Amino acid sequence: MNNKTLLFVVLSLVFGVTAVYLAQNWLKSNTKDEVISTTGTVITMATEVPLGAILQRKHLSLTTLPESLIPKGAVLDLAEAEGKVVKQKLYAGEVLRAERLTAKGEGSTLASLITPTMRAVTIRVNDVVGVAGFLLPGNRVDIINIFKSSGLKTDIVLSNVKILAIDQRASNDENKPVLVRAVTLELSLDQAEILMIAKSRGSLQLALRNPNDKAVIELAELEEDEDSKNREVAPQLVQTVVKSEGNGSDKVFMLKGMKELEIKVDN
Repeated sequence: MNNKTLLFVVLSLVFGVTAVYLAQNWLKSNTKDEVISTTGTVITMATEVPLGAILQRKHLSLTTLPESLIPKGAVLDLAEAEGKVVKQKLYAGEVLRAERLTAKGEGSTLASLITPTMRAVTIRVNDVVGVAGFLLPGNRVDIINIFKSSGLKTDIVLSNVKILAIDQRASNDENKPVLVRAVTLELSLDQAEILMIAKSRGSLQLALRNPNDKAVIELAELEEDEDSKNREVAPQLVQTVVKSEGNGSDKVFMLKGMKELEIKVDN
């Protein structure tokens, strides 16, 4: 065996060993180690449930998931879900979370959907005020007040107001225009007072907002009507007649503003 042959044999062994070493490292780095993870049972939705509905056992199912896939706030017990009011539309197969539910109180389910410290106020609308029927529960609107004061004027009195319901419907499962006669808004007490003042001095118009629009609108300050400011109470004329028995004459006391006048009248 000459030197060249010996050199080729040595190089082949070196290359072979190197190839085996690299192949083993590649296999180790691309082979997932078996991970033994614990599992847990969560509540998932068996059917689609609209906003405002009351959850029943038929809407729910028990599902086993790895604990790493269970989201924070997931409902784990059926007793925690049954009888609760749905705050947002729920879809079949999704994991039920506590923030999507609220406890049912006395009265209608709409009352349970109102944010604490807020109130539900309903106003009458028509096809124009109601944005041609494109308003749906959950939409947000700006409220414009149209009134007469040396001509027609407009003020934006409320902004980014949430719609709770249209007519007697609080769910938004339909995405088609519906002409309605009444819209229920979610307002604070101060906002409710502003709305009633604006309604008394003129008409209202709702302006539909883009749900992603977070712009802050400068609102008008409602001022007292100029007519009521300048309105003065007309002085009342009060006359009192007092008979005088001794001298045969009558006395007439006349109140004019803050002054008292005495007038004698002979019989």
